[in-house]
Amino acid sequence: VKLTFYIFAGMGLIKRYRETLPDFSFLGTDIHNHVIPGIDDGSPTLEESMRMLRLWADLGYRKVITTPHVITATYPNTRETILGQLYLLRDRIAEEGIDIELEASGEYHLDYEFIERLESGELIGVGSRRVVLLELPFHQPLVGLDEVLKQVRKAGYAPVIAHPERYTYMIGRIKLHEELKAMGVWFQLNLGSLLGQYGQQVKVTARRLIDAGLVDMVGSDAHHGGHLENLRNVLSDKYFVKLTKRQTLLNREL
Repeated sequence: VKLTFYIFAGMGLIKRYRETLPDFSFLGTDIHNHVIPGIDDGSPTLEESMRMLRLWADLGYRKVITTPHVITATYPNTRETILGQLYLLRDRIAEEGIDIELEASGEYHLDYEFIERLESGELIGVGSRRVVLLELPFHQPLVGLDEVLKQVRKAGYAPVIAHPERYTYMIGRIKLHEELKAMGVWFQLNLGSLLGQYGQQVKVTARRLIDAGLVDMVGSDAHHGGHLENLRNVLSDKYFVKLTKRQTLLNREL
C-alpha cells in the first residue's frame, strides 16, 4: 500500500495521508465489460479488444469475464454468438502471449424475452455458483421483479444486479437498494461511478452503497481502452479503499 502525502500552506502546516492500492491483483477478476468486438456497443475491432486485454493485464487482473449486452431490440446475442467470439479471442490471446484468462457470460437485460432465454438454457453462468449479470430497466422499476429473480434462482443461477447505482429511479434512494438486496441478489458496482464517469449523483449513490455495505463485487464496464486507462485512478479513491477494507469482494471467487 502506497501512502501519498500533501502539505497545505496557510494557517499552519497540515499533513494528510491517502492510501493508494498498488494495482487490481487483489481483485483478480473483472466481472463486467464489453471486450468482444462488434457484437454490442463495446469494442469495435479486434485490435481494440487486444489493447484492452493488455491493459487489464498491466493493471494486475488475472481474469476477464466479458459480458456483452443481451437485449432483444438492439443486441439479440445468443450463447452461440458469444461463445464463438470468445474462442476466437482466446486464440489471439495465446498467439500474442498475453497473461490473462478470458471467460464469457452476458449482461442480460430483463426485457420481454428474458424468461424465454432463461427457460431455453440460453443464459451463460460463470463460476461454481453460475453467476449471471442482470440489467434492470434504466428509467422505471420492473413490475414483478421479485418473481423473475425467484425463477432465476430456481433455474440454478446466482443473480447479480449490474451497476445498481445508475438506475435513475434508484439514484440516492438507498432504501430501494436495500429492498432489492432483500430479494436475494448481489450488487456489482461500476468502478467508473466512483470517478464521476456517469455524473455526480451516480457517484454519490455509489459512495452511499459502499457506506451501507451493499456492494458485493465491482466491475470496469469497460467499452474501450480509454475506460481502462482511466481505471488506475480508482486505486487512490478513498471510497474504493474503504470498500476493500470493509468487506471481501466476491470477484476472486469467479
